[in-house]
Formats: sequence, structure tokens, C-alpha cells
Amino acid sequence: MPTVIAVLVALIGAFIQIRRHPDRPAADIHLVWWLVAVVGVASVLGAASHIFDGANVAEQIGYTRGDGGFQWENAMGDLAIGVVGIMAYWFRGHFWLCVIVVLSIQYWGDAAGHIYFWVAEDNTKPYNIGIPLWTDLLLPIVMWVLYLLSWRRNGDAVPKAAVSTSG
Repeated sequence: MPTVIAVLVALIGAFIQIRRHPDRPAADIHLVWWLVAVVGVASVLGAASHIFDGANVAEQIGYTRGDGGFQWENAMGDLAIGVVGIMAYWFRGHFWLCVIVVLSIQYWGDAAGHIYFWVAEDNTKPYNIGIPLWTDLLLPIVMWVLYLLSWRRNGDAVPKAAVSTSG
């Protein structure tokens, strides 16, 4: 559910900022909002759920034990992605590309695992084939589309700053 809320925050925040600053590139504004809210904040919250509610998360994924090392490992992966997603507010250009590459590898790898356990073990638990699977599949696509729109508009591989740190 935090991902759905983060998507709404990103869409509303970008819409408001585009209305307030029509001179700034819309694709860059959307990209930074998605990087910070959907990738950054949602991933940090995901890490917290693996750390502080591991047994419940494991059950919802379809695992019987939530106290294993995989919860900590998942949390650190989510935390790393979340931190660099938030850092994308201050760092632009190739940094955005690096965040999207790492996000894509992690999320599509997670999606492959969800699909494997769905097919191989008939795991139809909500956190295996529900929103986490769809987030793992679709979020990297959204990020790549936004990045490519920004790149195309700028004519190079380094999107220009769309959001100033001064507001």
C-alpha cells in the first residue's frame, strides 16, 4: 500500500510543480518526483517493514519463517535503493541513470523470483503475486520511459536540473 500512496504523491506533487513552474521540463519534474517518492521513500518504508515486521511480511510473501537472514538482506537492498532514490533530488544526470539501472536489476530480479515461486510452488500469497509483483515489473518501465523522455528532450544523456533545491 505505501507504493500506491507514493505513486499518488509523485503524480500530485509533479502536477503541482509543473503548474507552478511551467518553464521547467515536465519529464524531468516527473522523473525526480518518481525517484524520490516512489523509489526513495517507498523503498525505505519497504526496508522498515522487512526489519520491523519480518514475520508478517514473510507470511504474506509465502514463506513460513520471517526471522531468517533473507529479511535483513531484502531490507538492506530496499534501503540502498531508497537512499539513492532520495539522493536523486540533489544529484542529477548520470546519477539518475545509475539509480534506474540498479532499480531495474533489483526489481526485475525480484519479479522473476515471484513468478518462479508462483509457477513452481503455486505460491499465490498476496505479496508474491499481488502489488509487489506488479511494482517489480512496472516501476522500472515507468522510470525508463521518464528517463528517455527527459534524455530525448535534452538531446543528451544528462537530464538537466528540473527541480531546484531552493523550491
